[in-house]
Amino acid sequence: MDEDPVILDGGLATELEAAGFQIQGDPLWSAKILHTNPQAVKEAHCRFLRCGADVITTATYQASVEGSSSTWA
Repeated sequence: MDEDPVILDGGLATELEAAGFQIQGDPLWSAKILHTNPQAVKEAHCRFLRCGADVITTATYQASVEGSSSTWA
């Protein structure tokens, strides 16, 4: 096993909070930011890549039609 380690991205919530987003107390924070400001998520992922991440993960694990339609209706 001579493979180099794979570096994963960091905490998306922490990165977005550092950029000034208020996400505490919002159970659908990632889906909401994807809906209202997808560029912020893209920029956070770009920062992870610039810092050396080999893998970035999606921010859609909280997204659902039921959750978003009742929250943003």
